Amino acid sequence: MNETIVAEVLILGFDGFNEYRIPLFLLLLVIYTLTCIENLLMISVIWKSPRLHSPMYFLISNLLFCEFVGTTGIDPSVMQNILWGRSVVPFVDCVIQMHVVIAILVFETFLLTLMSYDRYLAICQPLRYSALMHNRLCLYLIISFWLFSAMVVAVSFYFFMSLKFCAPVIIYYFFCECTAFSVKWCVISNTKPLYIFGWVITYLLNLPFAFIVLSYLLIIISILRIKTSARRQKAFSTCSSHLVVVTLYFGIPFATYMH
Repeated sequence: MNETIVAEVLILGFDGFNEYRIPLFLLLLVIYTLTCIENLLMISVIWKSPRLHSPMYFLISNLLFCEFVGTTGIDPSVMQNILWGRSVVPFVDCVIQMHVVIAILVFETFLLTLMSYDRYLAICQPLRYSALMHNRLCLYLIISFWLFSAMVVAVSFYFFMSLKFCAPVIIYYFFCECTAFSVKWCVISNTKPLYIFGWVITYLLNLPFAFIVLSYLLIIISILRIKTSARRQKAFSTCSSHLVVVTLYFGIPFATYMH
């Protein structure tokens, strides 16, 4: 009897920050603009320079594109919420934004795994690198990663849109994000299929993480076997930036979703 058709979502992540709306909006606008410009410029440099047409830079360009899509899918709505203090978003738009974030999360997980494999081959198997890692293989794998991400999003979207709610949807977060949904929403329909699917996908993503850990263990062992410190430093510099990205990615967001 309490079932209702939810048409809108109220986002209250910045409720109570009315005094700082304009400074926060301008700050995020500058950060968003610089982020988009930086990513697009780096992608254009990689694609226009023949010297950078290698698997490593091909993967980096995909990571930059992924970050651009994720930022564009979140930051404009966040800036709108800040400017208005609270935001009423159409339900379908909110669900789409949530699933864009999920698609980026799944794709980045596999992309970072492939990047760790690339660094493993470059350091541990340098003589076989060109034979085992090339642009065509990377292209096929990237397409398969996007297809898998699209499949995950499609199934999750189907389960999510079939839910029935018993109260107005209010999210105490700064954008439509799935963990905020699961905590704050009142659902009267069966959530078990969506829960099982989310559980399977989340723990399935532990396999790429285990692969990354194994790759870096082998990389570290290989670096420690190098006799000269200059060569060790050079070898470590080729994977240090990727290691930082992996640490930040799996250390905070991925751990949150696992929890």
